[in-house]
Amino acid sequence: MVPLTQALQGHVDKFKKLRDDLKFLQDSKERQNPLAFFRETMRIMEGLQSLGKEWKDIERLQNKRDREFETLLEEMNPLCGQRTPRTPLDEIELRCRYSDLGGKPYYIIGPLKQEQLNLSPFTVTIYRDLLTESEVRRTNESRLIEPSIRRRLETLVPKLDSIAVREISEKGYNGANAQHRGHSMMLYLESRISGGMALFPGGTFVVAPTSGSLLVSKEHPSICPSSISVNVVTNFNVPLKAKTH
Repeated sequence: MVPLTQALQGHVDKFKKLRDDLKFLQDSKERQNPLAFFRETMRIMEGLQSLGKEWKDIERLQNKRDREFETLLEEMNPLCGQRTPRTPLDEIELRCRYSDLGGKPYYIIGPLKQEQLNLSPFTVTIYRDLLTESEVRRTNESRLIEPSIRRRLETLVPKLDSIAVREISEKGYNGANAQHRGHSMMLYLESRISGGMALFPGGTFVVAPTSGSLLVSKEHPSICPSSISVNVVTNFNVPLKAKTH
């Protein structure tokens, strides 16, 4: 199912569940503790209010521009628009932690926010808030990598070279057939709630761009289309106008 279909089905399923809960509550009113009855009623009402807000998002997906965008997702890489989410069992070994990289003085003072996104069959790690807001702004404006930022990247990405500020076009980037050796990295200079997500083989998870965060992977990513282009620092070339496949 494409995201629009999933959203509609999810909305209907939530409504049916709340409807059934409300019916059960009404049928068992005489046997209910008054306080418990009140709490359950409030939960159902809040759920119905939440559905009203979700419906606005579904209406947005239904307009012409967004339907075209969904088609673009499918054309660039079908997994951008149709994924098989992994189960909680797949994520049970993943960890988030503060890291000083084995006692490096710089990171003892300010430890890294390290988050494991995937372990097998390849590793994907994101370092949150690696850059400050001012560093992100300067990098976006100058399109240059400051020496202090370069040193941090060299510490975290093995055999780092060819890094530069690059623009991922609205059509995304299909990295499935790219010839890239070693680790791939993306240092995000912008945040996106939807679109511009990094996609990895298997399509079981994606990573949304978060300004100032560094994504490092042993597997080369694709980047899903976005409504507007996304600025990133990468160690691999990205076509200015990525072709759809």
